[in-house]
Amino acid sequence: MDTRSAAALGFHDIRNMLADCALSTSGKAAAREIAASFDAEEVAVLLAQTKEAETISRSRSSYPMMSFSDVTSEISRLRSQADLNCAELLSLNLLLKAAKKAHAGITPDEERNIVLLPKMAENLFFDSNLINRIEASIISEDEVADDASPALRTIRRKMRSENDSIREKLNGIIRSREYGKYLQDTIITQRNGRYVVPVKLEYRNVIKGLVHGESGSGATLFIEPMSVVESNNRLRLLEDEEKHEIERILGELSDYFRPYTDALTDDMEILTKLDLIFAKSTLADRMKASPCEASADGGIHIKNGRHPLIDEKKVIPVTVDFGGNTNTVVITGPNTGGKTVTLKLVGLFALMAQSGMYIPASYGSSLPIFTGVFCDIGDEQSIEQSLSTFSSHMKNITQIIDEAERGGLVLLDELGAGTDPEEGACLGMSILKELCNRRIKTLATTHYSEIKAYALTEKHFLNASMEFDAASLRPTYRLIIGVAGASNAMLISKSLGLRKSVIDRAMSFMRQERIEFDTLLAEAEKTRMRALSELEKAEEMQRYAKKVEKKAKQMEAEFEEKRNAALKKANEEAYEIISKAKEESEKLIKEIRRTRNMTESESTKIVDSARKALSEKKDKAKEKIKQKPKAAGKKLTAEEIRLGDSVRILTLDAEGTVTQLPDSRGNVGVRAGILTMNVKISDLELLDNSGKKQVVASTRVRLAQKSISLSVNLQGMNVEDALIELNQYLDDAFLSGLKEVSVVHGKGSGILRSNVHTFLRKHPHVENFRLGKYGEGETGVTIVTLK
Repeated sequence: MDTRSAAALGFHDIRNMLADCALSTSGKAAAREIAASFDAEEVAVLLAQTKEAETISRSRSSYPMMSFSDVTSEISRLRSQADLNCAELLSLNLLLKAAKKAHAGITPDEERNIVLLPKMAENLFFDSNLINRIEASIISEDEVADDASPALRTIRRKMRSENDSIREKLNGIIRSREYGKYLQDTIITQRNGRYVVPVKLEYRNVIKGLVHGESGSGATLFIEPMSVVESNNRLRLLEDEEKHEIERILGELSDYFRPYTDALTDDMEILTKLDLIFAKSTLADRMKASPCEASADGGIHIKNGRHPLIDEKKVIPVTVDFGGNTNTVVITGPNTGGKTVTLKLVGLFALMAQSGMYIPASYGSSLPIFTGVFCDIGDEQSIEQSLSTFSSHMKNITQIIDEAERGGLVLLDELGAGTDPEEGACLGMSILKELCNRRIKTLATTHYSEIKAYALTEKHFLNASMEFDAASLRPTYRLIIGVAGASNAMLISKSLGLRKSVIDRAMSFMRQERIEFDTLLAEAEKTRMRALSELEKAEEMQRYAKKVEKKAKQMEAEFEEKRNAALKKANEEAYEIISKAKEESEKLIKEIRRTRNMTESESTKIVDSARKALSEKKDKAKEKIKQKPKAAGKKLTAEEIRLGDSVRILTLDAEGTVTQLPDSRGNVGVRAGILTMNVKISDLELLDNSGKKQVVASTRVRLAQKSISLSVNLQGMNVEDALIELNQYLDDAFLSGLKEVSVVHGKGSGILRSNVHTFLRKHPHVENFRLGKYGEGETGVTIVTLK
């Protein structure tokens, strides 16, 4: 990759942004050294890896990567048979933990869309038993745990016993009425690792013992009383034993790692690559970037590209879209119109995409896989080398022509500038023709009309321009493909207040052909704007027509659904009527048969009774048909609601109390039990004192929730305030569904930690708790698991 071109395009800044997304020091270093690949197959793999990392980050419950240290020096020391200290062993253990997490989190999916990264992760080495052994043996970078070995535990128990014995004897001296008056201060201190008391100089012979020094003023002697000399001696011996035992433990732990130096080296390499790949995914998320596809036709198709080094609040999207049959694009337009930014955008996107990064552009953007990216951008006048602006540009262009190959990308800013305009234009046309003949994609900016005219007639050339609003005399920063632009120097000068006579004189100096050419360009631009306006109107009408068509189809579907429902109901009712009629008919037939053996008066009575029953059923059916549908319930209005009103939330079938009057969107604050929520007014019914209800249509409920942190910091609080704060936090965390939280109480004297642990043992929401491990805050943090 051409380093000068990469620097001019701002790729170094992109590298630094990528490094900020990496978690490890080696990953950050790899990000700052990343280079574009010019091999199509390799670029495809790089982009596929980034895609997999994006999928894993979004779909998995936890991020599979964690920070780890560069353990190159530790591995080197192990190979030289040296023993590692606590900090070095913890660094190796952190690497194993990172390998274990990545191995567990980077796995294939059911659809087999994630395959490249799992192949890398499955080669990671880790040993869970070794991880647990290190965590149980080493507390911090300079402390080995008591449980690292039975011998160390015994030694430290004896040391605590000797310490307690010495302190008890010395406390007896400093609290004694007999000796207390001889002391400069009633404290116990240490000198040369031995416990001593501060004695006034004039009483040095009263308290017998060994002198271990004096104060700066000479008024105080630090004396080790004879009563504790033997205890201090034993303590010093125990300290030596402790030191030897710790050295033995560290040597033993180092020996556990020694056979795995090659595997640890491989872990470093694999994890660094994975860290870099996931950093690309993180950067894409921060930039709101999308994958860049390989251009099918060999053209450049950037849709709404946003330059990543411009403030996202100020950047204006640019679309660069032309087919593979075009080799050379000549971009014209006024100064500060965005020509140079557009060049840099294309070059920077090419380098990012061919490094496996996403580009901040709309989905569907695509670029060719270039064989190289070269640019000559900016004023690189060199005083040291006695090079003018023109000479500097030509030196760069000469190097580009020598190095660029077919399929490459060349970006030239202000081609031919800095010398005689006619010669500069001719030289520029010749350079562009040379690059075009060699099938090198070239984008060049210029103000020369000769080059614009040349691009109009030459095959595989294309004009483009940065749009300029003639009404406001300001650039719009939009790239218009297929139209050459004017520099608009006269218009801009006029807007800045230059006298009309000066401008008219300048116009008279211009060649007639140039004036006609610029007039033609202006007319073409006006025609384009009119066509664009008409196109926008046509598109708007088309969108409206589609909207109307969609609405009509929706209404038709709803009507058909209602018609089918009505037919179904009518059929069901008809079936019911026929069934009942059949039953009534059978019943009448039975009655008629029964009347054959009756007298005439009895049979007449039964027939009249049957007729009356049929008549009653007919009247009931007629009444049912005449019934009007029930009117909808009265809708509740904002004016009818008062603070403290009792209401029913229809969608929850729960009663609550109004705590906040309706806002402009019709949301009412309601408290139901321990929950406070915002409810649409249409989802409420008012409950009066008599218990009657006014029903209104139901809708959705939106609970008013607050964001709960994963940790609470109690440092600096007294015990009472800390426990109140902790209780409130645990309630909020439990209601929010959190499973594990951190309580930060600090190390200090341990009083706050002890009270917190006593409180947690009795709390109804707490399942269990433990002290933090290395990397979690150690003894200054308690990890709490909630029920």
